[in-house]
Amino acid sequence: MNILYSRLFEVQLLHDFFADGVAQTLGLSPDTSTQNLLKSGRMLTRSIPKGLIVLYRAEENLSDPEIRLQVPCKFRFFINSSNSGFLHTITDWNTPQKDFKTGSFFHFKNNPANSSANPASLENLEYQILDGLRPKTLLEQVKLSSSPTSVIFRVRDESGNQVSSGKDSAGNPLPLDLSLSPDDLEIFSLRVDFKGKEDGIYSLELRNQADTETLFSKTYFFSGDAIGNTALGIIEISYVSSPARLYGTIDYYAIRLKRKSTRWTYIIVNQNKKLNLGTNQLSIRDRGNPQGTPYGIYTFQQEGGAPHPDIKINNAETVIFKSQVPIPFFESPKLNLELRRTPGNRVLYANLPNPLRNGIAKINGGEAFSEIFVFI
Repeated sequence: MNILYSRLFEVQLLHDFFADGVAQTLGLSPDTSTQNLLKSGRMLTRSIPKGLIVLYRAEENLSDPEIRLQVPCKFRFFINSSNSGFLHTITDWNTPQKDFKTGSFFHFKNNPANSSANPASLENLEYQILDGLRPKTLLEQVKLSSSPTSVIFRVRDESGNQVSSGKDSAGNPLPLDLSLSPDDLEIFSLRVDFKGKEDGIYSLELRNQADTETLFSKTYFFSGDAIGNTALGIIEISYVSSPARLYGTIDYYAIRLKRKSTRWTYIIVNQNKKLNLGTNQLSIRDRGNPQGTPYGIYTFQQEGGAPHPDIKINNAETVIFKSQVPIPFFESPKLNLELRRTPGNRVLYANLPNPLRNGIAKINGGEAFSEIFVFI
Protein backbone atom coordinates (compact mmCIF):
# COMPACT_ATOMS: atom_id res chain seq x y z
CA MET A 1 0.00 0.00 0.00
CA ASN A 2 1.38 3.36 -1.02
CA ILE A 3 1.25 6.29 1.38
CA LEU A 4 0.31 9.39 -0.58
CA TYR A 5 0.75 13.01 0.44
CA SER A 6 -0.53 16.17 -1.20
CA ARG A 7 0.63 19.71 -0.56
CA LEU A 8 -1.69 21.89 1.47
CA PHE A 9 0.28 25.14 1.38
CA GLU A 10 3.73 26.56 0.89
CA VAL A 11 5.39 29.50 2.63
CA GLN A 12 8.35 31.20 0.98
CA LEU A 13 10.77 33.34 2.99
CA LEU A 14 12.07 36.06 0.70
CA HIS A 15 14.44 39.00 1.13
CA ASP A 16 15.53 41.39 -1.60
CA PHE A 17 18.93 41.96 0.07
CA PHE A 18 20.15 38.55 -1.06
CA ALA A 19 21.13 37.96 -4.66
CA ASP A 20 18.89 34.89 -5.00
CA GLY A 21 16.00 36.64 -3.25
CA VAL A 22 15.78 34.06 -0.45
CA ALA A 23 15.95 35.06 3.22
CA GLN A 24 18.90 32.81 3.94
CA THR A 25 19.00 33.22 7.71
CA LEU A 26 15.31 32.49 8.41
CA GLY A 27 13.53 29.29 9.39
CA LEU A 28 10.09 28.23 10.59
CA SER A 29 9.06 25.87 13.38
CA PRO A 30 5.47 24.95 14.35
CA ASP A 31 4.24 25.95 17.79
CA THR A 32 2.79 23.30 20.11
CA SER A 33 -0.82 23.80 19.02
CA THR A 34 0.21 23.41 15.38
CA GLN A 35 2.27 20.32 16.15
CA ASN A 36 -0.88 18.80 17.65
CA LEU A 37 -2.97 19.94 14.69
CA LEU A 38 -0.52 18.42 12.22
CA LYS A 39 -0.52 15.16 14.11
CA SER A 40 -4.31 14.96 14.31
CA GLY A 41 -4.64 15.73 10.60
CA ARG A 42 -1.90 13.33 9.53
CA MET A 43 0.17 16.16 8.16
CA LEU A 44 3.88 16.75 7.70
CA THR A 45 6.12 19.79 7.30
CA ARG A 46 9.13 19.78 5.03
CA SER A 47 11.81 22.40 4.51
CA ILE A 48 12.41 23.59 0.95
CA PRO A 49 15.14 25.93 -0.33
CA LYS A 50 12.81 28.94 -0.14
CA GLY A 51 10.89 28.07 3.01
CA LEU A 52 8.47 25.37 4.10
CA ILE A 53 5.63 23.20 2.79
CA VAL A 54 2.82 21.49 4.68
CA LEU A 55 1.53 18.18 3.31
CA TYR A 56 -1.50 16.09 4.23
CA ARG A 57 -1.96 12.35 3.87
CA ALA A 58 -4.36 11.90 0.96
CA GLU A 59 -6.62 9.33 -0.60
CA GLU A 60 -5.76 7.85 -3.98
CA ASN A 61 -7.32 10.80 -5.80
CA LEU A 62 -4.60 12.98 -4.20
CA SER A 63 -7.25 15.53 -3.24
CA ASP A 64 -9.33 14.14 -0.38
CA PRO A 65 -7.53 13.87 2.97
CA GLU A 66 -7.54 10.65 4.98
CA ILE A 67 -8.50 12.76 7.99
CA ARG A 68 -10.38 15.97 7.34
CA LEU A 69 -9.74 18.88 9.68
CA GLN A 70 -12.63 21.11 10.57
CA VAL A 71 -12.67 24.83 9.87
CA PRO A 72 -11.91 27.31 11.20
CA CYS A 73 -8.38 26.16 11.96
CA LYS A 74 -5.09 27.93 12.31
CA PHE A 75 -1.47 26.94 11.69
CA ARG A 76 1.21 28.89 13.58
CA PHE A 77 4.95 28.87 12.96
CA PHE A 78 7.60 30.71 14.95
CA ILE A 79 10.10 32.63 12.83
CA ASN A 80 13.70 32.03 13.85
CA SER A 81 17.00 33.29 12.51
CA SER A 82 20.49 31.85 12.67
CA ASN A 83 21.84 35.42 12.67
CA SER A 84 19.17 37.77 13.97
CA GLY A 85 21.59 40.67 14.57
CA PHE A 86 22.69 40.66 10.94
CA LEU A 87 19.10 40.33 9.75
CA HIS A 88 18.01 43.37 11.76
CA THR A 89 20.78 45.57 10.35
CA ILE A 90 19.98 44.82 6.69
CA THR A 91 16.17 44.82 6.96
CA ASP A 92 13.75 47.71 6.90
CA TRP A 93 11.23 46.41 9.43
CA ASN A 94 9.38 49.68 10.02
CA THR A 95 5.71 50.05 9.13
CA PRO A 96 3.64 53.23 8.75
CA GLN A 97 2.03 52.41 12.09
CA LYS A 98 5.11 51.52 14.13
CA ASP A 99 8.90 51.47 14.05
CA PHE A 100 11.00 48.48 15.00
CA LYS A 101 12.64 48.60 18.43
CA THR A 102 14.74 46.18 20.43
CA GLY A 103 12.41 43.48 21.71
CA SER A 104 9.81 43.98 18.99
CA PHE A 105 7.92 40.88 17.84
CA PHE A 106 6.53 40.42 14.32
CA HIS A 107 3.10 38.98 13.63
CA PHE A 108 2.43 37.80 10.07
CA LYS A 109 -0.92 36.46 8.92
CA ASN A 110 -2.75 35.54 5.76
CA ASN A 111 -6.02 36.93 4.48
CA PRO A 112 -8.16 33.93 3.45
CA ALA A 113 -9.96 36.07 0.87
CA ASN A 114 -6.62 36.77 -0.87
CA SER A 115 -5.29 33.21 -1.00
CA SER A 116 -3.37 32.38 -4.15
CA ALA A 117 -3.14 29.05 -5.96
CA ASN A 118 -0.64 30.53 -8.42
CA PRO A 119 3.02 29.80 -7.53
CA ALA A 120 4.03 32.80 -9.65
CA SER A 121 1.77 35.16 -7.68
CA LEU A 122 2.19 34.50 -3.97
CA GLU A 123 -0.05 36.00 -1.31
CA ASN A 124 2.12 38.35 0.71
CA LEU A 125 1.51 37.83 4.41
CA GLU A 126 0.54 41.05 6.14
CA TYR A 127 2.49 41.92 9.26
CA GLN A 128 2.43 44.20 12.23
CA ILE A 129 5.05 45.06 14.83
CA LEU A 130 4.10 44.09 18.38
CA ASP A 131 5.80 45.27 21.56
CA GLY A 132 7.07 41.79 22.34
CA LEU A 133 6.40 38.13 23.10
CA ARG A 134 5.19 37.37 26.63
CA PRO A 135 4.27 34.25 28.64
CA LYS A 136 0.64 33.67 29.55
CA THR A 137 1.25 34.64 33.15
CA LEU A 138 2.77 38.09 33.39
CA LEU A 139 3.58 40.73 35.96
CA GLU A 140 4.43 44.06 34.36
CA GLN A 141 5.32 47.03 36.52
CA VAL A 142 4.64 50.49 35.17
CA LYS A 143 5.49 53.93 36.50
CA LEU A 144 3.55 56.80 34.95
CA SER A 145 4.97 60.29 34.63
CA SER A 146 1.65 61.88 35.59
CA SER A 147 1.66 60.03 38.97
CA PRO A 148 -2.10 59.30 39.15
CA THR A 149 -3.56 57.93 42.38
CA SER A 150 -5.61 55.30 40.51
CA VAL A 151 -6.13 54.04 36.97
CA ILE A 152 -8.40 51.73 34.96
CA PHE A 153 -6.67 48.59 33.70
CA ARG A 154 -8.08 47.04 30.52
CA VAL A 155 -7.12 44.08 28.35
CA ARG A 156 -8.30 43.61 24.78
CA ASP A 157 -8.00 40.70 22.35
CA GLU A 158 -6.89 40.99 18.72
CA SER A 159 -10.40 42.00 17.63
CA GLY A 160 -10.51 44.81 20.19
CA ASN A 161 -12.94 43.09 22.53
CA GLN A 162 -12.34 43.50 26.25
CA VAL A 163 -11.34 40.33 28.12
CA SER A 164 -10.62 39.69 31.77
CA SER A 165 -6.98 39.89 32.82
CA GLY A 166 -7.37 36.82 35.04
CA LYS A 167 -9.29 35.46 38.01
CA ASP A 168 -9.62 36.43 41.66
CA SER A 169 -8.82 34.18 44.61
CA ALA A 170 -12.28 32.61 44.37
CA GLY A 171 -11.76 31.71 40.70
CA ASN A 172 -14.09 34.37 39.33
CA PRO A 173 -13.07 36.52 36.32
CA LEU A 174 -11.69 39.91 37.29
CA PRO A 175 -13.67 42.97 36.15
CA LEU A 176 -13.13 44.11 32.57
CA ASP A 177 -12.48 47.60 33.97
CA LEU A 178 -10.14 46.88 36.86
CA SER A 179 -9.26 49.77 39.18
CA LEU A 180 -5.60 49.81 40.24
CA SER A 181 -3.67 51.90 42.75
CA PRO A 182 0.10 52.39 42.81
CA ASP A 183 2.44 51.18 45.56
CA ASP A 184 4.55 53.48 47.73
CA LEU A 185 6.99 53.96 44.83
CA GLU A 186 4.13 55.03 42.51
CA ILE A 187 4.42 51.77 40.53
CA PHE A 188 1.37 50.02 39.11
CA SER A 189 1.50 46.21 38.97
CA LEU A 190 -0.29 44.76 35.95
CA ARG A 191 -1.00 41.08 36.49
CA VAL A 192 -2.16 38.92 33.61
CA ASP A 193 -3.11 35.24 33.71
CA PHE A 194 -4.20 33.89 30.34
CA LYS A 195 -3.98 30.20 31.19
CA GLY A 196 -6.92 28.60 29.41
CA LYS A 197 -7.02 31.31 26.74
CA GLU A 198 -5.79 30.84 23.19
CA ASP A 199 -2.32 32.05 22.30
CA GLY A 200 -2.56 35.32 20.47
CA ILE A 201 -2.42 39.10 20.47
CA TYR A 202 -3.62 40.99 23.53
CA SER A 203 -3.30 44.67 24.38
CA LEU A 204 -2.79 46.09 27.87
CA GLU A 205 -3.83 49.65 28.57
CA LEU A 206 -4.13 52.01 31.50
CA ARG A 207 -6.70 54.80 31.39
CA ASN A 208 -7.23 57.67 33.77
CA GLN A 209 -10.18 57.32 36.15
CA ALA A 210 -12.23 59.76 34.07
CA ASP A 211 -11.67 57.39 31.12
CA THR A 212 -10.63 60.28 28.87
CA GLU A 213 -6.94 59.51 28.31
CA THR A 214 -4.74 56.49 27.66
CA LEU A 215 -1.75 56.62 30.01
CA PHE A 216 -0.04 53.37 28.95
CA SER A 217 -0.53 50.90 26.11
CA LYS A 218 1.38 47.79 25.00
CA THR A 219 0.43 45.05 22.57
CA TYR A 220 2.03 41.62 23.01
CA PHE A 221 1.78 38.15 21.60
CA PHE A 222 1.04 35.88 24.55
CA SER A 223 2.15 32.27 24.23
CA GLY A 224 2.70 29.29 26.48
CA ASP A 225 5.39 27.90 24.18
CA ALA A 226 8.94 27.96 25.48
CA ILE A 227 10.17 27.21 21.94
CA GLY A 228 9.19 30.74 20.97
CA ASN A 229 11.42 32.47 23.52
CA THR A 230 14.09 33.35 20.95
CA ALA A 231 11.75 33.82 17.98
CA LEU A 232 11.67 36.99 15.91
CA GLY A 233 7.99 36.60 15.24
CA ILE A 234 5.20 34.25 14.31
CA ILE A 235 3.12 33.57 11.21
CA GLU A 236 -0.50 32.45 11.26
CA ILE A 237 -2.16 30.68 8.34
CA SER A 238 -5.93 30.53 8.89
CA TYR A 239 -8.52 28.49 7.04
CA VAL A 240 -12.18 29.43 7.26
CA SER A 241 -15.48 28.10 5.90
CA SER A 242 -15.64 30.71 3.15
CA PRO A 243 -13.69 30.76 0.97
CA ALA A 244 -13.33 26.98 1.41
CA ARG A 245 -9.68 26.31 0.55
CA LEU A 246 -8.50 23.85 3.17
CA TYR A 247 -8.09 20.96 0.69
CA GLY A 248 -7.94 20.53 -3.06
CA THR A 249 -5.82 23.51 -4.08
CA ILE A 250 -2.31 24.43 -3.01
CA ASP A 251 -2.02 27.86 -1.40
CA TYR A 252 1.16 29.87 -1.85
CA TYR A 253 2.24 32.44 0.74
CA ALA A 254 5.29 34.65 1.08
CA ILE A 255 7.04 36.68 3.71
CA ARG A 256 8.76 39.45 1.73
CA LEU A 257 11.39 41.35 3.68
CA LYS A 258 12.82 44.59 2.34
CA ARG A 259 16.43 45.72 2.40
CA LYS A 260 17.38 48.78 4.41
CA SER A 261 18.60 51.98 2.76
CA THR A 262 20.81 54.56 4.47
CA ARG A 263 22.70 57.72 3.61
CA TRP A 264 26.31 56.62 3.20
CA THR A 265 28.51 59.07 5.09
CA TYR A 266 32.25 58.92 4.40
CA ILE A 267 34.49 60.44 7.05
CA ILE A 268 37.85 60.95 5.37
CA VAL A 269 40.56 61.18 8.03
CA ASN A 270 43.86 62.88 7.17
CA GLN A 271 45.79 60.41 9.29
CA ASN A 272 49.32 61.03 7.97
CA LYS A 273 48.72 64.81 7.99
CA LYS A 274 50.66 65.15 4.73
CA LEU A 275 47.70 66.44 2.75
CA ASN A 276 46.75 70.08 3.07
CA LEU A 277 42.96 69.93 3.12
CA GLY A 278 42.73 73.66 2.64
CA THR A 279 44.51 73.71 -0.74
CA ASN A 280 43.78 70.19 -1.98
CA GLN A 281 40.15 69.57 -2.88
CA LEU A 282 38.74 66.07 -2.28
CA SER A 283 35.72 64.57 -4.02
CA ILE A 284 33.97 61.22 -4.37
CA ARG A 285 33.14 60.02 -7.87
CA ASP A 286 30.94 57.09 -8.81
CA ARG A 287 32.35 55.47 -11.95
CA GLY A 288 29.29 53.28 -12.42
CA ASN A 289 28.64 49.61 -11.85
CA PRO A 290 29.67 46.32 -13.42
CA GLN A 291 26.94 44.78 -15.54
CA GLY A 292 24.28 42.98 -13.56
CA THR A 293 24.86 44.74 -10.24
CA PRO A 294 21.76 46.21 -8.58
CA TYR A 295 23.07 49.63 -7.55
CA GLY A 296 22.42 52.98 -9.15
CA ILE A 297 24.94 55.75 -9.68
CA TYR A 298 25.19 58.06 -6.71
CA THR A 299 26.38 61.59 -6.04
CA PHE A 300 28.17 62.54 -2.82
CA GLN A 301 28.20 66.05 -1.44
CA GLN A 302 30.71 67.50 0.96
CA GLU A 303 29.29 68.47 4.34
CA GLY A 304 30.92 71.37 6.13
CA GLY A 305 34.28 72.84 5.27
CA ALA A 306 37.59 71.28 4.34
CA PRO A 307 38.86 70.52 6.85
CA HIS A 308 35.60 70.01 8.74
CA PRO A 309 35.44 72.73 11.42
CA ASP A 310 33.96 70.54 14.17
CA ILE A 311 35.02 66.92 13.66
CA LYS A 312 38.48 65.51 14.25
CA ILE A 313 39.47 61.86 14.67
CA ASN A 314 42.47 61.23 16.94
CA ASN A 315 43.33 64.90 16.49
CA ALA A 316 43.45 64.42 12.71
CA GLU A 317 41.48 66.68 10.35
CA THR A 318 38.56 65.28 8.40
CA VAL A 319 36.47 65.89 5.30
CA ILE A 320 32.93 64.48 5.26
CA PHE A 321 30.86 63.37 2.26
CA LYS A 322 27.25 62.15 2.32
CA SER A 323 25.24 60.51 -0.45
CA GLN A 324 22.48 62.72 -1.82
CA VAL A 325 19.96 59.89 -1.55
CA PRO A 326 19.73 56.77 0.63
CA ILE A 327 21.62 53.81 -0.84
CA PRO A 328 20.11 50.33 -0.46
CA PHE A 329 21.99 47.40 1.05
CA PHE A 330 22.60 44.44 -1.26
CA GLU A 331 24.50 41.22 -0.72
CA SER A 332 27.03 42.22 -3.40
CA PRO A 333 29.23 45.26 -2.62
CA LYS A 334 29.05 48.58 -4.36
CA LEU A 335 32.19 49.05 -6.47
CA ASN A 336 33.87 51.96 -8.29
CA LEU A 337 33.47 54.68 -5.69
CA GLU A 338 36.67 56.73 -6.00
CA LEU A 339 38.17 59.27 -3.63
CA ARG A 340 39.91 61.85 -5.83
CA ARG A 341 42.14 64.86 -5.21
CA THR A 342 42.59 68.03 -7.18
CA PRO A 343 44.82 69.61 -8.38
CA GLY A 344 46.31 66.67 -10.26
CA ASN A 345 43.07 64.70 -10.61
CA ARG A 346 44.72 61.96 -8.59
CA VAL A 347 42.85 58.88 -7.33
CA LEU A 348 43.64 58.45 -3.64
CA TYR A 349 41.32 55.45 -3.09
CA ALA A 350 40.08 53.40 -6.06
CA ASN A 351 37.31 51.39 -4.39
CA LEU A 352 35.97 53.00 -1.25
CA PRO A 353 34.64 50.51 1.30
CA ASN A 354 30.92 49.96 1.81
CA PRO A 355 29.25 50.27 5.21
CA LEU A 356 29.58 47.21 7.41
CA ARG A 357 26.56 45.00 6.87
CA ASN A 358 26.51 44.12 10.56
CA GLY A 359 26.96 47.73 11.64
CA ILE A 360 24.27 49.75 13.33
CA ALA A 361 22.77 52.58 11.31
CA LYS A 362 22.46 55.88 13.15
CA ILE A 363 19.36 58.04 13.09
CA ASN A 364 19.61 61.79 12.58
CA GLY A 365 16.53 63.89 12.00
CA GLY A 366 14.48 60.77 11.41
CA GLU A 367 16.84 59.57 8.67
CA ALA A 368 19.14 56.53 8.83
CA PHE A 369 22.78 56.94 7.86
CA SER A 370 25.87 54.72 7.86
CA GLU A 371 29.32 56.00 8.76
CA ILE A 372 32.38 54.75 6.88
CA PHE A 373 35.80 55.88 8.13
CA VAL A 374 38.56 56.15 5.51
CA PHE A 375 42.11 56.92 6.67
CA ILE A 376 44.52 58.50 4.20
